[in-house]
Amino acid sequence: MSTPRFKGLYLKATGDPCCFSFVTYTPQTKEQMVAYGGLDESEEYFNPVIFDFLLFASEAVLRAPSGDSFPIKYDDVSIITSRQRGSGIQHEYLIRLSGQDWNDSKQSAIDQLQDVLTSEQ
Repeated sequence: MSTPRFKGLYLKATGDPCCFSFVTYTPQTKEQMVAYGGLDESEEYFNPVIFDFLLFASEAVLRAPSGDSFPIKYDDVSIITSRQRGSGIQHEYLIRLSGQDWNDSKQSAIDQLQDVLTSEQ
């Protein structure tokens, strides 16, 4: 039996069509990444939680094939707040999607995501 690809990651609708609760194990701050050696102090910081969210939403929830072009991009997503869960290994993030540069393909992806997350299945 194979291990689930995204074991321990969770995505939930919040009631706001542009906000999601997302749980991941990924370090979230520049300081954390510099401290464990994943980023040099002079390098540009890209929040890995946003990449995790985009990958998880497209591949795990919407079942898009790996490498497909998901219409929602890094600049469309922001983290509003975060908190530790349980023993602190996991963190929960409130993810918000921007309304700027919105188009039909982005809206369709969000509608599909909301449908999956709010279905009883």
